Amino acid sequence: MTTDASSDRPNRGVQLARRLERSDPFLMRAVQAAALIGCILGMLIYSLQVVREDTQASRNALTEAAAIGQVAAEADLARLDAAALEAAPLVAAALAEGALPAAQRQRKAEVSSILARTPATAIIVFGPRGEAVSVFGQLPADVAGAIGPRPSSRRAGNERLGLELVPVSKDRAAYYRALPMPEGQPVQAVLVLRKDAFQSALQIGAAAGNGWRAALLNRDGQTVLTAAGQQQVFDQVDAGLVTSALGWRPLHADESSSAGRVSGQQSGTFLETRSVAGGMLQIAYVGEAPSVLSVLAARRYQFLALFGASILAVLLAISVVQNEWQRHDRHVRDADLIAARADITCDLLAAGVIDWSVADGVVDYSEGWADMFSQGDEPASEEIFDWIARIHPDDRVAARQAYQAMLEGTQSELVHRMRIRMSSGLWVQVVERGRAIAGTDGRVKRIVLVQTTEPVDGSALRNAFGGLIQADARAV
Repeated sequence: MTTDASSDRPNRGVQLARRLERSDPFLMRAVQAAALIGCILGMLIYSLQVVREDTQASRNALTEAAAIGQVAAEADLARLDAAALEAAPLVAAALAEGALPAAQRQRKAEVSSILARTPATAIIVFGPRGEAVSVFGQLPADVAGAIGPRPSSRRAGNERLGLELVPVSKDRAAYYRALPMPEGQPVQAVLVLRKDAFQSALQIGAAAGNGWRAALLNRDGQTVLTAAGQQQVFDQVDAGLVTSALGWRPLHADESSSAGRVSGQQSGTFLETRSVAGGMLQIAYVGEAPSVLSVLAARRYQFLALFGASILAVLLAISVVQNEWQRHDRHVRDADLIAARADITCDLLAAGVIDWSVADGVVDYSEGWADMFSQGDEPASEEIFDWIARIHPDDRVAARQAYQAMLEGTQSELVHRMRIRMSSGLWVQVVERGRAIAGTDGRVKRIVLVQTTEPVDGSALRNAFGGLIQADARAV
């Protein structure tokens, strides 16, 4: 019966080989791929965090630049006002009735000397009808004929509100101001600014990094002077963004032109504006959020070092895991080989194996046991009490005592004979050998029982008849 059942079951060596074929390669490749993906995701997350930090740093730099630029613009206006006040007496002396040509030339030279230390290069004085009366200093060629009387604000409606700063060429602006006269009404004048006027206030926007632009606007929102980084320009889109952020409204003589400070962001564009001279002017700074590629390019060495360290860490972790799995696989392979040898040995010796887990009281039966004692129907895991119920009542007490001795540690092995009930209801005589397996704490963890059928050679019958004959002889 054992031989026939063994031919119906898969070979245990084949089962073991199939199990080993499914163990390492695919799983190891999956772990390597997962580790690489994790490393890449980590680098992406770090890159996004760095971009976020750089973006916030650029915005903070733009805010600080706006505060500094506001002070610088106020300083340039103060220098222009001081130069106008200092030149006013000289202009009045030159324009006085009866002034000799030599005196006029002397006064103009003195005014030119004053303007040389300021952002202005010339002063044009207008008469009562708005005509240019006289020019002091050096009048640039690119503004000749382009400067007229003080223009009025388009936002003031019917009120006449003049503009202080207006553009007169691509790189120049004109600053209108009334010059006080020693005796009589002030005269209207305009200071023609140099090309570098207000550039110290505008260039401070470079602190925001690449993509910065800056502009100085008058109270009408008109762009007067600009500055920008390489391949950048303050265009109509930027002017529209500033206008939208400032919320220009109709202006009256007793109103400020717009808010004193505006900070905003639209998509990846930052905006900072500051009011100058009580709302007479607005200085605006525009910056762009850094892109991922620009951040990576700027920090390429840092990223390379981090990526190299991450790869080394991943390789080390994979190596440790692989070594641990290989060690575990060797252990499992050895255990499987031992189990396979034990099963094969039990099959060859016509034996069944019972594995009793003492901790939970569960009994597992081997396939060989099912073939020998249960007609090939392997019982499910049972409690130890279910197994004891299979033992013949006359042998049950002795079996309990033997098992208890093994549980208490007074006996580590047993060999005894007993009868067990087969699935058909018949009883079969078996020889049971057992061994207790202790854990690290010294307590019994498992008990393995191996059962073989009693050889049927007629010895039991002969012994029984021999006993009867001896009893009859004694009776006679």
